[in-house]
Amino acid sequence: MHMNIMEQRISDETPLRESDGLDHERCAALHNHIVESGWTQRGLALDILDKRTWWECYGGNAALASTTGRLNVSVVSFLKAAWHGFAMDPAPKSHLFHRYLARLCSPDELWENANYADDEDDSNNRRYITLYMANWALGATHPLGLVLDQDEGTAMHHMAMRDTEITMNGRQMWLPLEMILDGFVDMIDQGKILAVDESYGGEQERTDPWIMPSYTELDLDDTVQAFEQLVDAIHMRMPSPPQSAEQSLLEVVIGGNPDMLPANTFAHRFLARCSRPNFTHIAPGLSITQHQPFALASGQADTTKLFPLLLFSSTSPAHLETQRTPWGEEIRISPFARPFDTNSSYPAGLYLTETQPHDPHPFEDGSALILPFTLGSNAYARTSDGALIGEHVRRAGEDASAELESKSAELYQLGFNHFIAAHDVQLRYVLWKWAEMVEEGKWEVDERGVVDGVEKWREADTEASWADYQLLMSW
Repeated sequence: MHMNIMEQRISDETPLRESDGLDHERCAALHNHIVESGWTQRGLALDILDKRTWWECYGGNAALASTTGRLNVSVVSFLKAAWHGFAMDPAPKSHLFHRYLARLCSPDELWENANYADDEDDSNNRRYITLYMANWALGATHPLGLVLDQDEGTAMHHMAMRDTEITMNGRQMWLPLEMILDGFVDMIDQGKILAVDESYGGEQERTDPWIMPSYTELDLDDTVQAFEQLVDAIHMRMPSPPQSAEQSLLEVVIGGNPDMLPANTFAHRFLARCSRPNFTHIAPGLSITQHQPFALASGQADTTKLFPLLLFSSTSPAHLETQRTPWGEEIRISPFARPFDTNSSYPAGLYLTETQPHDPHPFEDGSALILPFTLGSNAYARTSDGALIGEHVRRAGEDASAELESKSAELYQLGFNHFIAAHDVQLRYVLWKWAEMVEEGKWEVDERGVVDGVEKWREADTEASWADYQLLMSW
C-alpha cells in the first residue's frame, strides 16, 4: 500500500484518468489508504486490521445478486476491493472511516436515503446511492453522507439530507469520487484530521478515533509564506525600495494589548511571525488595521472563545445585509456567529472569523472579506463551487440568475463544500490570490502599495474580471 499510494494520488504527474464509471482501482486504493492511515495513527498494528472487503463482508456474489443488478459494474469492482471488515459489528476496535464518514453503507442502506431531484423518475432511482454513511456524531439532525452518481462516477458529501436541495439543483458540479477521497487523504497528510488513541485528553472532540485541530502547523507556515509572498510582490513593484521593517504585525493589529489574543491561537502566532510592511495598502482600499471592533465583546482573552479579528481594514463601514422574511419583515443577517452577530457598526475589511476553536468543525484560519457594498447583481461573481453569488441555491432549474440577492461577504468563499462541513475560506488561499493579482499586474502598485480604492472590488462582478476573484475549490 505504501509503495504505490503516491501513484494513486491526484497530481500533475498522475492526473485524473478516463474511465467508464468509477476509476475503481484508484478509489479503492485511496479508501484502503485512509483506513490504514487512521489505524496506524492511533497506534494499532496492521496485522489486527480486518481487511475483508465490503463484498466479502456481505456474503459475496450469491448473497448480493439482487444488489449487483442495480449497481454499475465499476461500483461492484470498487466494493470488491474496498476494505470494510474493520467497520463490521461487532468490531474489536470501534473505528470510523474518516472524521466525516463513518463507514461504507450496507446493501440495505445504499438506496435508503438518496433524495432525487423533482425531474428524476422512478426508473432512474438506481442512479444515486449513499455510498458512505455520515458520521452521525457531528450534529446534523438528519445525517446523510457521501452520495455517488453511478452513471457519472461523481460524488459529493452531504452533512444532512436537506443538502440534496443544493446538490440536486441541476447546477452544482459534482466531483469524481477519487477527488473526494484524495481530499480526505490530503486532510490526514496536512494534520487537519488526526487519529488519536484512547489516552487523548485534549479539547477537541474525539469521534473514534478522529479529532479535528482548529489549525495545523502547515496552515500557519503556509499563511505566513502567503503573506510574505504578497508583501514581497508589492515591494518589488514600488517606485523606490522601502526601508526594512522593524515592527511585528501583532503589535499593530492588537493595538499594543498583548493579552487580547491567547499566545497559542492561530491569529497570535501568525501575526507574531509577520513583519509590518512599509506601505499603506495591501489590497484595494485595505490597510493593516489598528483597531479591533469586536475585542470588547469578548470581555477578555479566553482560550475557549475568540472574537472576529480584523486584519486589513477599509475606511468604509461594512454593508449591513438584511433578508426579507416570508411575512415581509426585513431582518439583519450578520456574517459573524453569536454573540458577535448583534454588532451593527464595524469596518469593511478582511476578518479571521472563527470564534469557537473547540467546536466540531473549527477553522481558526477561516476568513471573510466583508465589503462596504454588495456583489452579485450583475450575475458574474461566483463562489468556488461555481454558484453565482446571491443565487437561491436550494431552487432547482437551469437559470440561477432569475432572482439574485446580492451579498457583501461571499467573495472568495467556497459555496457548497463538496468534502466536509461548511466553513469560511482559509486565509492562505485569499493571500495567495492577492499575491497573484499583484504579480500578474492585475492590481497596480505605487509608493503607497496597491492602488485603487475599495471600489476596485466591484470588478469581481463583471464579465471581464470575475474569474480573477474566484478561488479554486478546496476542502
